[in-house]
Amino acid sequence: MATVELHGIRKSYAGGVIALDGVDLTVGDGENVAILGPSGSGKSTLLRIVAGLEDQDAGSVRFSGVDQDGVAPHERDAAIVFQHFALYPHLTARENITLGLRHGLGLSKQEAAARATDIARRMQVEALLERKPKEMSGGQRQRIALARALARKSGIVLLDEPLSGLDAQLHAVLRLEIASLLRSIGATGINVTHDQLDAMAMADRIAVINHGRLEQVGTPDELYAAPASLFVASFIGTPPMNLLDVDDAGGHSAFGSVRGSASSVAGQLTVGVRPEHLRLDPDPSAWCLSGRVALVEPTGADRVVQVVTPSGAAVAFRSSLDRTPRIGETVTVGAAAGDVHVYSRGSGLRLGDAMSSGLSVQATSVVAA
Repeated sequence: MATVELHGIRKSYAGGVIALDGVDLTVGDGENVAILGPSGSGKSTLLRIVAGLEDQDAGSVRFSGVDQDGVAPHERDAAIVFQHFALYPHLTARENITLGLRHGLGLSKQEAAARATDIARRMQVEALLERKPKEMSGGQRQRIALARALARKSGIVLLDEPLSGLDAQLHAVLRLEIASLLRSIGATGINVTHDQLDAMAMADRIAVINHGRLEQVGTPDELYAAPASLFVASFIGTPPMNLLDVDDAGGHSAFGSVRGSASSVAGQLTVGVRPEHLRLDPDPSAWCLSGRVALVEPTGADRVVQVVTPSGAAVAFRSSLDRTPRIGETVTVGAAAGDVHVYSRGSGLRLGDAMSSGLSVQATSVVAA
């Protein structure tokens, strides 16, 4: 059994830079959790603290209930895969895999060799075992780095953006392979990434971090369907959610005049709609807006269309191939009230959707002449 419990993790650096500000997270036995956030959000610092490569200023790290404070990195039940492979260039792949097994875990030469062969066979890289890193492609080197980590048979596997240096095709293949391998060996995985597609594809749950704080922890579907904060709404989704402010004075927005039980905080509201929830020629009961098409972006299966409203707001929606408007065309799009997310600008937190929040629009914006 291998669980990871993080309680109140804090870390700051010289100059008052706060890297982590009270992080609480539990990763269950055999669970794969992605720590997702932009550069500088604190995600790699958090992983290094779990690995024992850095010490936290406050808080605790527990593996299966055992406090890891003071436990050296090589003594922790955790293997780590780095972003830049970290293979010894003068050693073969087999030697790179077995070195830590012999000198770190104390296995005999025969035991280490047998374990290296077994993991290489499972990862389909047995043919690479006698090659040195310079004789391998980037994807092959990353597979060997992953094999080295998995050969330790640690209960916890830590991945520090292991796919960021690979081309797009290999990137997509390896993220599925890694997720499958972690599940097949029953390891508990923590994967640090800035790529939401990696997080969505590889993780059972995603922990979104920003400025050292966890914004939301949930399944990929939960984060997509109900982003808990304005940051998560703007970070999850491709293209991201359209976020439109409700003005201070009369509750006006790009959709029209916002009214309802939440109107007491009008002016501190932001409404959001995902591009895929906006439809051309919407039902009259929908939240509608009109504007002129400024950009059409082909994506293969459909098109992403950018519309600019009379107020200057830019809104994206997805259009089918057979119903794509032309640049300069005036269109009206709309979304059902249940697909309109409502946020407090003051707290940045989600209040619900427009239907559950009792909001409606009394007027539809019109295209300027």
